[in-house]
Amino acid sequence: MKDIKKITKQELDALKVVTFDIDGVITPVGTKIRETIDEDSIDLYMESKKLSDKFIENLKALEKHIRLNFSSGRNILYLKSLVNQIFDKQTILQAENGNITWLDNKITHPVYPDEYFSQLRDLKEKIKQIKENDQRIRGFEPKFFILTVHCEQMEKIPNLVKQISGDDLYCLWTNEGYDIGSKDMSKGKAIVNLAQELKIEPKQIMTTGNNYNDQEMLELGKGVTVEPERIKAEYFIKHQPDQLGGELLVEFLLEYFSKK
Repeated sequence: MKDIKKITKQELDALKVVTFDIDGVITPVGTKIRETIDEDSIDLYMESKKLSDKFIENLKALEKHIRLNFSSGRNILYLKSLVNQIFDKQTILQAENGNITWLDNKITHPVYPDEYFSQLRDLKEKIKQIKENDQRIRGFEPKFFILTVHCEQMEKIPNLVKQISGDDLYCLWTNEGYDIGSKDMSKGKAIVNLAQELKIEPKQIMTTGNNYNDQEMLELGKGVTVEPERIKAEYFIKHQPDQLGGELLVEFLLEYFSKK
């Protein structure tokens, strides 16, 4: 791995898109979720971090030079609200680990068989049963194509996924819970699809990440890891515990492009 400061002028000039993972990259990690279900209602409380004001201003400046893509396991409405202050027709969103892409004012997504959604439904019902007697499970984040359960790390859940789906579904630990979905789709595959739509090469898309679900897109794009001890990429960015790697990357790119 090389420090991002070692990237060449040729590589930077070839870039058409920069992709940002969210949690731990451009927002602090830390989501609070609480779900209560009774006979008459579902009470869902969710709290997460927002982008800093300085970072938003830097994004506004950067988007004059390169398209911005935001890739996350989060749902599409969360991504839209997160970047609403800079959202325009050039903004790209890739939600639910690549399952939903907003590009040029259109939404695209894979087509899954009924059996896939049945598996997710069965898993959710069984996890709900576990939740009744296990306070380590806090609730479910609203998603369409994947299942996200917020909980402590516990073998019960990946074991249950294996039991119900065999090898059809992935079950990834996110530091706040588990993302469960089809192995046919990932953040990496979404980057390849995006490159095809834009008629560019995947390496013309800079990708950032800090967790295991980012590994594939870091390898396929021009990868920059903000957690080099956890996941590898062609480049890494140095930052302190009180700094966000994605914020520093934007400052680095903005400094380069503004001098062109």
